[in-house]
Amino acid sequence: MEEICETERVEQQGRLQIVVARYCAACEEARAIGLEMQVTFPKLAVDLVEIDGSHPVPDGVVATPTYLLDGAVISLGNPRREMLVDEIRRRQDLET
Repeated sequence: MEEICETERVEQQGRLQIVVARYCAACEEARAIGLEMQVTFPKLAVDLVEIDGSHPVPDGVVATPTYLLDGAVISLGNPRREMLVDEIRRRQDLET
């Protein structure tokens, strides 16, 4: 698992995992979306999970890219950015 941003986090608010594969054309956009979400939500842990056979595939992942928020699949394929932002905000509001 690769963390996109290695800055120290205080009061982490959730975890977004983006499951990608090396030869997946749509995964380049997924990586860019991950960087955008890290900037938009600095307290959100954003991890890229590279499917390469060295780590177990997270539950619910059947394709790449797959987005998991706090362990739950929220998108198979790249979501619209607005939908992803709304879902992250909704989950963070539930935690506060």
